[in-house]
Amino acid sequence: MSWLRRLSRDRSSKNEQDFPMPLRPTSFADQQSPPYKDTQYASTYNSQDRLRPNTAGQSDPNYQNALPIQRPPEGSKNATAHNTPPSTMTSAPDPLTRAFNEAVRPYLDKIERLQAEIEEKNLDIQQLEDERADMHAWIDKRGLRADVPPSIAAAMNSDSTSAQTLAHHLDRKMTILNHDLHRLQDSLSSHLPTSTFTTTLATLLPAIESLSLLPHGPPLAFELLIKLGGNLNSHGGEEGYNNDGDVASRAEFYSRLDETMVDVVRRRLERGGDEEQAWYVGKDVKRLEKTGGFLRSKIGLQTYFPRSLDVMRYEVKRGEVGVNGRHGGSP
Repeated sequence: MSWLRRLSRDRSSKNEQDFPMPLRPTSFADQQSPPYKDTQYASTYNSQDRLRPNTAGQSDPNYQNALPIQRPPEGSKNATAHNTPPSTMTSAPDPLTRAFNEAVRPYLDKIERLQAEIEEKNLDIQQLEDERADMHAWIDKRGLRADVPPSIAAAMNSDSTSAQTLAHHLDRKMTILNHDLHRLQDSLSSHLPTSTFTTTLATLLPAIESLSLLPHGPPLAFELLIKLGGNLNSHGGEEGYNNDGDVASRAEFYSRLDETMVDVVRRRLERGGDEEQAWYVGKDVKRLEKTGGFLRSKIGLQTYFPRSLDVMRYEVKRGEVGVNGRHGGSP
């Protein structure tokens, strides 16, 4: 009996442990589970808060800043459209635009080729201009401007100082010719004909005429013509002055000088305002008259720039002793 009583007691205690303990009534707040704390990623807005509705934290600035930015997946079709502003989006050209581009492409290529050719030609032109400048400098250094061909002379005379340079070269050449003629006369035992001197010195007349056409050239040409006649007067000696052939050659040479001088005087009167200093015509008239009187008594030269003196005397009679004003008609 004792073992039966013990068995029933063990069963009853086991049954009592199987039944749950009675629970006391709780409120709704107690039934909610404690908030989940995300300790792995510390943040003001944790992962548990994403599951809660936004009721009380909408006005909180920390809450607004903690909201994640919704971005489309990288592999989605709208990713480019979402990141690219609408103003920078370009659509594929329509068939009409594509056809226009294909039509004008040959002309654009031709324009590019022509521009490249123009650049090459400009380089060639610059190289030729540099070579021409070097050639002109070489000519001027050796005093050969008076002997260059007309085509080269036209290019060299485009400079503003071309008249002064050409006059300097002509004066130098005239001096060289004069010395050569004197040396030739001294090397001969007989008299050298005056025609040899006149023919040699007359080679300078075309260059002097060209000088008178340049800006500021007439005054320089005027002085060179007077000097050219003086170089002829230094040759001949007593034997040449008394020879009829030499006298005729001398008179012919002075006649050519006078023809050239008339044109030079008229150009100088027309361009009187271009001269740096006033030209006193009466002063040069007296100078020529004095030289002509000396040659008349010395070598028997009857005419010395007669037509040129008539033009200059006409200007003096008009009362214009300077070339500052306007000069009108001439005989």
